[in-house]
Amino acid sequence: MPTTIAIEDTHFLINGQPTYTGRSHQGRKIEGLLFNSRMIQAIFDDENPTTAIHWRYPDTGKWDAERNTDEFCAALPLYRAHGLLAVTVGLQGGGSIYTPEIYENYRMSAFDAEGELKPAYSERLRRVLSAADEAGMVVIVNYFYWKQARFLHGEAAIRRATQAATEWLLNTGYTNILVDVMNESGDWSAVYPILGPQRIHELIKLVQQTRLNGRRLLAGSSTGGGEALPEGRWQQVEDFHLPHGNGCQPDELRAKLRRLKASAEFQRAPRPILINEDTIFTDNLEAAVDEYASWGFYCQGYGCHYKDRMDWTTRPRETSYEALSGFQTAPVNWGINSAEKRPFFERLRVLTGEGA
Repeated sequence: MPTTIAIEDTHFLINGQPTYTGRSHQGRKIEGLLFNSRMIQAIFDDENPTTAIHWRYPDTGKWDAERNTDEFCAALPLYRAHGLLAVTVGLQGGGSIYTPEIYENYRMSAFDAEGELKPAYSERLRRVLSAADEAGMVVIVNYFYWKQARFLHGEAAIRRATQAATEWLLNTGYTNILVDVMNESGDWSAVYPILGPQRIHELIKLVQQTRLNGRRLLAGSSTGGGEALPEGRWQQVEDFHLPHGNGCQPDELRAKLRRLKASAEFQRAPRPILINEDTIFTDNLEAAVDEYASWGFYCQGYGCHYKDRMDWTTRPRETSYEALSGFQTAPVNWGINSAEKRPFFERLRVLTGEGA
């Protein structure tokens, strides 16, 4: 049976049934949540040869985009066995190494400058959708990442890219898709206001209004971490809310989620809350469950020059494939192979009752 995602009030359903049907843990409702992990680099590549050398696998000395996707797809059943139901995959990836000489110059985008889809990227995404469908999992497809969106030729190209990606996803026939239009829509996007908080609803509506045989995709757009929340037309139009938890301590995350649920728009039209980027620390997972919000694991990896609640600057990048630590600093070992990954997946099995 094809894997189909749907929404009913504040709950997620897969194949017509609430996720984790009947499950609660220590008096907290698990049924209807969509636990997920940020796997933003699943179709990653780099078209700039001067920066691509940084993604070489330790065991071969070469970067291989096809290997990266194949190994990711092979890992999906393992994630599912631990209770994970969704992964976020980016058409423009996400930050891998943040030193300026690399971060300012790498080129990772499934879109060309005019907003047309590149076949190599879309074919890798097709493999991801297929493998997730077979595993009974959902793919949260993120369209734009600010560091790569700036290379699109203006607003017309951004609209064209949104339309092209949405039509392509519908035409695949897969029904296990949610859309995160813009990763962390924020004030930085003043270069392209349509990607910013005051106008991102236009792209969300473009996704929603694109139909094939009466079917459309469910869509929203993620916020930044800290106190950032959707507001105005953005909050009104999205099918589900995507607040990020980066930088929040557990009590701060609880307060953020309570502010969202107390807002006039949420009270008028409650819908699922889906955090799809946070931290490696499971105390934030517990805080999200306390507030009946789905939670997203974010494990960057060492050697990236990134620091949030987790300080990824304390160690250099690992020198063996087996030891690669995260899910975002390329190259990635997609296994549950490191001390940074295991606590989340172990706790997830307990919360969801998988493997009990």
